[in-house]
Amino acid sequence: MYLADIGVKCPNCGVKFNSKQLPEVVDTGLRNSELRQHVGDVRPQYEQYLILTCPSCGKSAWATEFAATSEVCVLNQPNKPPHLQYRNAAIWAEREGGNFFRVAMYYLYAAWCADDVNAVPQAREYRRLATEAFRKCLVDVSCPNSSRADVEYLIGELCRRTGDFARCKEYFQAVIGRLPALYSTMARKLMKLAEMGSEDLIDFEGIN
Repeated sequence: MYLADIGVKCPNCGVKFNSKQLPEVVDTGLRNSELRQHVGDVRPQYEQYLILTCPSCGKSAWATEFAATSEVCVLNQPNKPPHLQYRNAAIWAEREGGNFFRVAMYYLYAAWCADDVNAVPQAREYRRLATEAFRKCLVDVSCPNSSRADVEYLIGELCRRTGDFARCKEYFQAVIGRLPALYSTMARKLMKLAEMGSEDLIDFEGIN
């Protein structure tokens, strides 16, 4: 993956530092059952470059929230595992009163980045925290209408991926009637996997 050196300014403390970012992310159109995009067999994938952490105040957030600067920067972004940066971003978002949808997305990306480095216990915990935050975002209406189907589907899938098979099946049975066709088809497949005690990822069929 080609990375660009981009000077940025922290939205919290104003400190400027150098970062490495992907100039663009090409959508392959392929997703797994957690709706994560496939980029062939590349590991780690592109999510690690979508998060930045300020070397001064420690704030972590999406790279897009750090405004680019043309000024010469002396400091560099910290060399910190991406999954820990996403975890930190979720904590900052909650502390700042950020909506739960935002918190949930940070934890979901943290889980994916933890998967990339085989940090299994951390990935499981991040999925649990993402599930809780996704549930809350449906209540505090911070979930965008365009993402509601994704969220309602992901709650059930994340339950399965953390080994809570009974909860996965119970949840999908309650919401499957209002899920779009592609999601309800996937939900039925995931319920069968839950009955088999499987946490394995599968392809999300129908998205391409």
